[in-house]
Amino acid sequence: MSQRWLMIADAHLTCSKPEDEFFRMLNAAGRLPGDVGIVFLGDVFDLWIALRGYENDDHRRFLDWCRAEKRKRKIVFLEGNHEFFVAKTYADAFTFAGEDSYQDGLLQWFHGDRINKRDHAYAVLRFIIRNRLTRWLLQLFGATIGPAFAHYVRERLRTTNQAHKHYFPEPHALRYLSSCPAGSVVFAGHFHDRVTKSVDGRIMEVLPAYADASELAYYDPSSPSLAVFPADRIADVCGKPINQEAAES
Repeated sequence: MSQRWLMIADAHLTCSKPEDEFFRMLNAAGRLPGDVGIVFLGDVFDLWIALRGYENDDHRRFLDWCRAEKRKRKIVFLEGNHEFFVAKTYADAFTFAGEDSYQDGLLQWFHGDRINKRDHAYAVLRFIIRNRLTRWLLQLFGATIGPAFAHYVRERLRTTNQAHKHYFPEPHALRYLSSCPAGSVVFAGHFHDRVTKSVDGRIMEVLPAYADASELAYYDPSSPSLAVFPADRIADVCGKPINQEAAES
């Protein structure tokens, strides 16, 4: 049986209110067959600085779920532009955790925040925050100025080059897609809108944000299309392979 994939993009959990709906969805995902891998395409949290002094119970609850689930299925975590040092700090919690991309044959996943090469302000902000010196300083001052810095980062992410945030940079995306091997299917989040683009049989699927309408995405290699659906239908859509459903109908 081929590997199937459930994908969750841009949940943007705020940790300022109960996130029971999200964790109910995860519990439902945990009841799916083991051949359904789960990919988190970034921005699970509205801000996650994965260092002591910057995390709370929701971060730990999510990590505990992932550690338990990776014993049963593939759990992939890709950092979004609102997450810092997660892949390095918690590699043990996932089958794979990375700052860039994940690939399974001709399937590829990444968050999508670096597709737009013209978003120079974000590139500078990313460089300032994602380096060893900044990480060391954050660890050193986590108990003092850490919360103020976290607030600063959250506000900068919200306001830096706002015109680029939900604009899909089609020329850059198509250029990237053209560089992929023939037959590739690339999945991304970040833009919060459902977008499909293709170049010579290569396909890019941009997923909607879970934060906006609690939508998930599901890909079965035996089917030619991506399914996007409300989270409360997770068992119906992902419970068994699409080709098995066709055989039984």
